[in-house]
Amino acid sequence: MKSFRFKYSQLVWALLLLVFIILLAGVCWNIYTLIANWGVSTTKTVTNFITLALTLFLLVFVISIVAFSKYTIKNGNVIVNFGFIKTKTPINEIVQFTHFKKSDKLVVYFKDAKYSVIVISKDNYQDFVLAVREHNHNIIYDNRIEGEE
Repeated sequence: MKSFRFKYSQLVWALLLLVFIILLAGVCWNIYTLIANWGVSTTKTVTNFITLALTLFLLVFVISIVAFSKYTIKNGNVIVNFGFIKTKTPINEIVQFTHFKKSDKLVVYFKDAKYSVIVISKDNYQDFVLAVREHNHNIIYDNRIEGEE
């Protein structure tokens, strides 16, 4: 089993931090309003509790995205963990990897003509491709500069 952590851009990190701060403020505000409205109105109390629960869930989800997002190659599958959302793709569905040199992106192509960009550190591209190709040697690996054929 080999794992490769997601490599977020600075913009994504900034947005995750902004969302985290907003959600943390939301949790604090909802706790305050829940205490302030306790016993005043059942409707307000229930609404504040539901809003607090939703805000806490979203806060935990953002934390899980930061802490647990990774690609794992295990038992003939590429498993993508995005926070606590998990997707599994059989390696035999992968047809090709292409490393576009100009944009420095690694793209995986599947049998059903779909594709996905692999979001890991550029230093790990080769290791990722080799780890997947250990399970299927027929996968093509292509280095190309955009605009070339």
